[in-house]
Amino acid sequence: MESYRFECPSADIETLARVVSDLFPEQTVFAERTGEAGTPQLSIQWVAMRFGATARRMTLAVDFPAPVFARYRALPPRLRARSYAVLRAYVEAALGSLEEQYAAGEAVPREVTIEPGDEFA
Repeated sequence: MESYRFECPSADIETLARVVSDLFPEQTVFAERTGEAGTPQLSIQWVAMRFGATARRMTLAVDFPAPVFARYRALPPRLRARSYAVLRAYVEAALGSLEEQYAAGEAVPREVTIEPGDEFA
């Protein structure tokens, strides 16, 4: 049994979800959505135990701008490693920011959206 749930009809989005899946606890749900601008979005939903005394349901949305995602999809699979590394860095930075906010005694938002830039693809 897989410890993560992937609800991604698109193989491209599921691959991107799998690239960052190990950054999240078991029982995390990775779902493909459509962002506000009609662009592809990876929605990551998990229960965070480290942002307070009780568990909190958290959502990290990764919005892919249309031109950036189109360039990513145009890359041959063998050339996508850089995109994977950039996505991972964005997600790690977002999680690190949440941890810093919590450590500083600030309120940690339950929903965060990040948007990879041109360096993604």
